[in-house]
Amino acid sequence: MILADVYINIPIKSISQAYSYIVPDNLSFLAEGWRVIVPFGGRSIEGFIVSVKNVDESSIKGDFKLREIKGTLDEEAWFPHQIIEAARWMADFYLCSVGEMMRLFIPGKSGVHIQVAYEATPNVENNVLLQVQAYRAVYDAVKISGAAKKTDIKEQLVADGNEEIAAVLDNILEKLLQYRAIKRVYNADNKAKAAFETVYVTARLVTEELLSDFSRKPAQKKALQLIMNQQNQQRLGEAIFTGEAFKAQGVSAATLKALVEADVLRKEKRRVYRNSYDAPSLKHKEIELTIEQNKAVDALKEAINDKIYKEFLLYGVTGSGKTQVYIEAAKKVRDLGRRVVVLVPEIALTGQVVQDFKSYFEEDIIVIHSRLSISERNDAILRVRRGEAGIIIGARSALFTPADDIGLIIMDEEQDNSYKQDESPRYHARVVAEKLAEIYGAPLLLGSATPSLETYHRAQIGKCTMLQLPNRIGNKPLPQVACVDMRQELKKGRRNIISHPLRLLIEDTISKGEQMIIMLNRRGFATFVMCRSCGEVIKCPQCTMPLVYHKDKRLMCHHCDITVPVPDVCPKCESRYIKYFGSGTEKLEQELRTLVPQARVIRMDRDTTTGKFGHTNIIDRFRNKEFDILLGTQMVAKGHDIPNVTAVGIISADSALNMPDFHAAERVFMLITQTAGRAGRGDIPGKVIVQSYSPEHNAVQSGIKQDYQAFYEEEMKLRESLFYPPFCRIVKLIVHNEKQEEARQQAQNIKDNFLNKFGYTNHHQIIGPAPAMIPVFKGVHRFSMLIKTDDLKAVNQFLRDQGVHRDMNVMIDIDPITTF
Repeated sequence: MILADVYINIPIKSISQAYSYIVPDNLSFLAEGWRVIVPFGGRSIEGFIVSVKNVDESSIKGDFKLREIKGTLDEEAWFPHQIIEAARWMADFYLCSVGEMMRLFIPGKSGVHIQVAYEATPNVENNVLLQVQAYRAVYDAVKISGAAKKTDIKEQLVADGNEEIAAVLDNILEKLLQYRAIKRVYNADNKAKAAFETVYVTARLVTEELLSDFSRKPAQKKALQLIMNQQNQQRLGEAIFTGEAFKAQGVSAATLKALVEADVLRKEKRRVYRNSYDAPSLKHKEIELTIEQNKAVDALKEAINDKIYKEFLLYGVTGSGKTQVYIEAAKKVRDLGRRVVVLVPEIALTGQVVQDFKSYFEEDIIVIHSRLSISERNDAILRVRRGEAGIIIGARSALFTPADDIGLIIMDEEQDNSYKQDESPRYHARVVAEKLAEIYGAPLLLGSATPSLETYHRAQIGKCTMLQLPNRIGNKPLPQVACVDMRQELKKGRRNIISHPLRLLIEDTISKGEQMIIMLNRRGFATFVMCRSCGEVIKCPQCTMPLVYHKDKRLMCHHCDITVPVPDVCPKCESRYIKYFGSGTEKLEQELRTLVPQARVIRMDRDTTTGKFGHTNIIDRFRNKEFDILLGTQMVAKGHDIPNVTAVGIISADSALNMPDFHAAERVFMLITQTAGRAGRGDIPGKVIVQSYSPEHNAVQSGIKQDYQAFYEEEMKLRESLFYPPFCRIVKLIVHNEKQEEARQQAQNIKDNFLNKFGYTNHHQIIGPAPAMIPVFKGVHRFSMLIKTDDLKAVNQFLRDQGVHRDMNVMIDIDPITTF
C-alpha cells in the first residue's frame, strides 16, 4: 500500500499536522510536492503532499479507516523539494503549521471550491480510441469547449445531434481518461481559471493544387493564400491563426466558416497566458558603469558563478545606480540558466522596476503582486515553470513563486516595513529570502540608501558583505535640505499646513516649469472628528480607534475598513459643535489648490490607487508632465526616478517620533532621507524643505544632513543600552478574549511561566501585559506582551512547550514591525 502524508489547506491552528491518505493505483505517480484533492470531514478539499511511502497494510493499527486521495490539481508537482524544505523551516521559526506556510506559494493562498472539468490532451489524433465515432464525438466536444464541465459537454453533444452518446457520457469519459485522450482538471470558482482563445488550424497542407480548387471562391482563396504564406515562412505543416489575425487581413467570419465546413480548417480553443505587463518597452541605452558599480558587480558575479549563498548589502545614496547593478547581476544569472527574484516593497514601485528590466529582458519577465487577479498570477507562475520566463518581479508575494532553480534574490529598499506581513503567518520577506537563498545556493542582494539598522550592523560585524555606491550617477550633488520649525511658524501666526518657506519653494518651482513631490505621512481629509463641547472623539464602533474624515462626507476606520456617516450631533452630548482636526492628503490637496491655484496637483494614496495599475498610471501621468505636483503618503517617498522633479516638501515627517515604538526614530530618518532623494535626479540640483515640530531630534538632524553614519552611531547606543534589536530578537504576544479579565489573566499566566523558566536576566526579558494599542477589536479585548531575547530558539521552544503556538486566543509575532 502507498501512503501519502498530506497537509490540509486550512489556516486553522488546530489543524497543524499532516494526515495520511491512500494513494490509489490510478494515481501511483504521485510524489512529494503534488497538490491533491482529498476527503476531509464531509467535503473535498485541497491538500499538499510532503512525503510518499510504501507500507505493509498489516502494520497499520487502530480503529480507523484510511481514505483515498481523489485526484490532482495540476499536471505536475507544484512544490519543488527546496520549497517544502523552506516551508518546514519557516513553520518551525514562525511557530505555525507547514501547511500554513506552503499555502503562501499558491496564488491567492485560499483553498478551492472544486469543480471537475475535462480538457483534451493535445497531439493524440492517432489514439486508437478516437477511431470509434462515439469517443471521437465526445473528444471533439471537449476540445471545442477548452476546459469543459460535464454539463457543458452534454449540451454540446445534444446540440450536435448526439443525444444517444450524451446518455452514456459517464462511461465514455472514464474510458477517454484511461486512454489519456482527455484529462480531468479541477477548477476553483473565481480562482485560477484558465483562459482560452479560438484559433483556426489547418486540417491539411495548403498547396497550389488546393488553391486551384478554390479559384472561383476568391475570398476563401485569399485566406488560403495567407495560410500557405505562413506555412512557407515557418516551414510548418500546420498553420495556426486567431480570428483577429484573419480579420486584420480582411478575412470575414463567413469565409472562415466555409473553410471549416470544407474540412480545410479546424476550429479549436487553445490556452493563452495572461500578462498585464506585456506592453513593449524601450530598448536600453548603452551605459558605462562607474568604478563603484563595477566593483559591486564583480563581487556579485563571483558568488553567482560559485552558486553559493552569500549575503550582500548594496548601500548606495539615492540616485547612485543600484538598479543597474541589479540588472548586471541578473544578466549573469540568466546566462547560467538560473532564475532571478526581484522584490520591491510597494506595488507603486513595480512599474518602474519592470520597465527598467524589460529594456534588457523583453520577454523574460513575469510580475507577481496582489493587485493582479489570481488567474493572472497563476498564468505567470506557469510561464516560469514552462521555462518561458526567468525573472520574477513583484512585491513580497513574488518571493513565493514556486520556481525550481533560483540563482539570485534581490530585495530593493530592504529596510521597508512592507516586507513584513501583518497577518498570519507573520513572516518577514528578508528572513524568508535568507533561507531560500541558502537552500538554493544563491546570493542574496539587499539594496538601500537607508539600510535597516539590523542589516547595517550585520555588515559591520562581517555577517554580510557591504558594497558601496557613495556617489550619484554623473557625480550629481545630493539635494540641499532645509528645515522649517513649525513651532516658529505658529508663533508668527501662520496656521496653514504648508509653511511660508515651502509655499515660496512651490511657487518658484512651478514658475520654472519644473515639478515637485510633496509627502504627507497621513491619509484622509482630517485625522479625526471631535465635539468641541464635550471633547468626545468619534471612534470606530468595532475597535474604538478614532475614525478618519474624508471630504466626501465619510468617516472611515483604516483598521476595520468600515464606513459610517458623519453625525450631525455629538453622540455623547448631542451638541452640534463638531470640528475636524488634523490634516490628511485630501485636506492638503485642497489647501494647495487654494494657495497655488495655477498648479496642477495629482494625489497618490490608497484611496486614489485602486486597481492593478492605479499607482503606475499616476506616476506615468506625472512623469509625462501632465501635473506639476505629486502629493502623497509614504508611497511617493521611495524609488521613483523622475528627472524633472527638482523640489520636495516633507510634511509631518517627525510625527512618528511620538509613537511608543523603538523603530520610531529610524522611520523618521529614513522617510526624510528617502523622500529628499527624489529631488535633483536630472540636470538641475534639487531643493528640499522638511517641516518639523522636533527639528533638534537626531533623526531629523541626520536626515537633513543625509548622514546615515551619524544617525546609526547615535541610535545604536540607545538600542544597546535598552536591549533592543539588533542586540536581541523580539517576540510580540497578543492575548485576546471576549472577557477582559480572562484575557488579562491568560497573559499574566504566560508571563509567570516565562519568568519561572528564564528568571530575571539580561538575556531574556518580558514586558507587560498591558492593553494593546487597539485594546478592543470587534468586541474582543486584547492584551499585549513583548519578549526580548538573545536566544530566540529557547523562547520558541518555551512557547511550544506551553502550547501557545496552537492557542487560538494568542497571536504570535516574531520580529514585529510595531511593538505597541
